[in-house]
Amino acid sequence: MSGIIKVLREIFGSDVLSREDIVEYYAYDAQPIKGEIPLAIVFPRKAEQIRSYLVYASKHKIPTYIRGGGTALSGGPIPLVENAVVVSMYRMNRILDIKLKDMQVRTEPGITIDELNIYLGRYGLLFPIDPGSSAAATIGGAIANNAGGVKAVKYGCMKDGWILSLEVVLPNGEIIETGTNTFKAAAGYNLTGLFIGSEGTLGVITKATLKVVAKPKYRVAVRAYFGDEREAAEFVVKLLRMGLDPTAIEFLDRDTLEAVKRYSGLDYKGNAMILVEFTSSIREDVERRLNLLVEILKEEGAIDITWSKTDEEYQKIWMARKAAAPSLGNLKPKYLILDPTVPISKIPELVDICRKIANKYGLIIATFGHAGDGNLHPNVLYDPLDEEEFERALKAAKEISLETIKLGGTVSGEHGVGLEKIETFKKEAGREKLDLMWKIKRLFDPNGILNPGKLFPREYWEEIWGDRLSI
Repeated sequence: MSGIIKVLREIFGSDVLSREDIVEYYAYDAQPIKGEIPLAIVFPRKAEQIRSYLVYASKHKIPTYIRGGGTALSGGPIPLVENAVVVSMYRMNRILDIKLKDMQVRTEPGITIDELNIYLGRYGLLFPIDPGSSAAATIGGAIANNAGGVKAVKYGCMKDGWILSLEVVLPNGEIIETGTNTFKAAAGYNLTGLFIGSEGTLGVITKATLKVVAKPKYRVAVRAYFGDEREAAEFVVKLLRMGLDPTAIEFLDRDTLEAVKRYSGLDYKGNAMILVEFTSSIREDVERRLNLLVEILKEEGAIDITWSKTDEEYQKIWMARKAAAPSLGNLKPKYLILDPTVPISKIPELVDICRKIANKYGLIIATFGHAGDGNLHPNVLYDPLDEEEFERALKAAKEISLETIKLGGTVSGEHGVGLEKIETFKKEAGREKLDLMWKIKRLFDPNGILNPGKLFPREYWEEIWGDRLSI
């Protein structure tokens, strides 16, 4: 292995880490899943270094895992083959160009979404994809996982027109540009779209051209409680048909509200909360939609309707949603966070399913999330010292995913498949789709060095790695 380290130092210079007490950190992401401790971590600064490394890695069949901010919630970047190399994009974090008249920005993949938006804010611009981990989530990681977030009901996910082109280094060392500098392009295959959501299995993204929008000048947040969780979910479906163009619609169930209460002292009413945001560069437009929403909420029997009149009040209303995940530790030490997404008409059924499965297994399942686009996050809580409870939690999580598929949904709306959802994604996708995806994977990466053990079931990876996989 010393020979590999020597080559890495020749390519990356001092930007190589191999001390065990440091590299062990890279066996994890944001989920409590531990992978194999990697052989080394490298921090490239330019695409040519990645090219040289991938040519070497392909020749010598070195398992390689690409890492952004480490905020993944599905085990996406963790190594699953021993003596792997982790390629951290952390130091490729520059903004390369901004075209104000074209509403475009060119960046490297290691910049975080918040860092990018601080820069764009100087020009009155915004990159609107807003995952909850935006302070640490990198542009490259968000592209690789097709990230969404709280504003997806208005702006969609990464694949929905925000990525105009990518520079990608392929495993054979070829550097390609996938797209154009235009908002529309109908010539040729959509290669850019192929890499969005590919979870680091096809190539290494080294540059991205992004579409941006004017940052809205005015915003208002509205909070309302409902006496029944299903009533709140049904209201979301009605709201989406009213043409009010919300920027966000968030749902919190009673277990989530109880956790936030213990965390922050939230004095909640009823059994569910709906949070709606409107934005615009015209004040009267925001006020008109606000007034209509408040009127409709009253008609639907909502409890304790409140809206922001100042930025401080806006932040206070959003606090309950932003505190949702951090507060869950007040109920149980650990949780499995799921990412089911259903057609919007099925949101009430998904809420009911989560509650029924919680009762079936005697667990707390705190459900919150982006109800406006059918994407909820059931969090299956458990005590890691209670093995029997953990087993029940795993069964409950799998059952929620399978019920989601029955509703015509997907097991992942924004977190990706990674390691965690491989078996349920296998059920969702079916053999024909997986076989086609695997052919594409092998076309780009014939030696299977990129992110082995992820996205595809084990039987696919065994063609290449045999029993070296730790899954």
